[in-house]
Amino acid sequence: MKKLSLAAAIAMLVGAGQVMADSNYGDQLQVGNDNGADIYQVSESTNNAAYQWQEGNDNRATANQSTADANYIDQTQVGNRNYSETSQFNQDGSQAYTFQQGEGNQGVIHQWDGTRNAAFATQIGSENVMHLDQYSEANDNTLDAVQEGNDNMAALHQDGDGNQFVSTQSGDGNSVWSSTWYASADGFLGGQVGNGNAGFVYQEGVENTSNLVQTGDYNYLDMSQVGASNIVTVAQTGTGNSSVAGQYGDANVVTVTQNETNNIGDMYQYGSSNAATLVQNGDLNWTEFSQSGDLNVATIDQSGSANSAFGYTEGMANTVDIDQSGELNLAEIHQDLGEFNLIVMTQDGFEHGAHLGQSGSENATFVTQTGNFNMASVHQVGNNNLASVSQN
Repeated sequence: MKKLSLAAAIAMLVGAGQVMADSNYGDQLQVGNDNGADIYQVSESTNNAAYQWQEGNDNRATANQSTADANYIDQTQVGNRNYSETSQFNQDGSQAYTFQQGEGNQGVIHQWDGTRNAAFATQIGSENVMHLDQYSEANDNTLDAVQEGNDNMAALHQDGDGNQFVSTQSGDGNSVWSSTWYASADGFLGGQVGNGNAGFVYQEGVENTSNLVQTGDYNYLDMSQVGASNIVTVAQTGTGNSSVAGQYGDANVVTVTQNETNNIGDMYQYGSSNAATLVQNGDLNWTEFSQSGDLNVATIDQSGSANSAFGYTEGMANTVDIDQSGELNLAEIHQDLGEFNLIVMTQDGFEHGAHLGQSGSENATFVTQTGNFNMASVHQVGNNNLASVSQN
């Protein structure tokens, strides 16, 4: 059993043979049984400070600082069976704060080579796990993660400079995984409210931005950005929604909004300056769409139940606009290796079907279906073609 006053904690620290360089300050206080706390401040480091407070039983806290200037570690644990570990090596101006309240929480912060890094970890609840890593090429990065509830998981990894991550989770069984490699000024903003939500983010490049909001239960999101100046924004509200967004190129924009239950929305962009917007309101709607090339625009709006939209665009400055309202409507769209093509399709009613294809340049197709059980099939090959279909 360990019940230590402030003076006793400091005496134990020095007596244990932990090495502290000039201007370092260590402060530890433990109240409870079978707690363990260690502070290591070694090598050529100066002006470092480490404070650790534990109240409860079977808690463990470790703080490591080495070869760095003006670092600061503050770890607080209230409850039982919590574990906190913070390591800062070869860094200048780093800060790390960890606060855990509850049972069986685990918080780990690693900051390696770099300057002006900051990491903040807050966990309130039970059996939560958080790993915040800023690795050997990490400069000017900021990590801020909050988990409130039970059985939540956050794993954020940065390797680059000027990166920013903000993650907030409230509820039970939520998870967020994020990795940024060799990046400059990338950013991630994520929030999860509910139970069983999962978000995965991968960024590789320069000035990419990912925004994630999940409100509800058992929603799933997977984002990938490879390139420069890409933006992904996904908002999921409801239950069982799923979205996959992939951007491979520069200056692409994807916006996905999913409301209600069991919607699927997958959007992919290959090239530069493409824009895609997907809105799903209802249940069991499904969209898979990809853009390859430059300056392509896609807008898909699904309202109702069990509507489906599939397709792709290849080329430059092609536009697709799909609006589905009702139930069990199907749209299949493809634009092949052309420029300045346009497809506008509206389906309102029940069990409409449309298969639309264009190969060439400056073609236009307009389809409107109102009522029930209508079918349209349009295929254009060549240039400057126009097709219009209206079914009521």
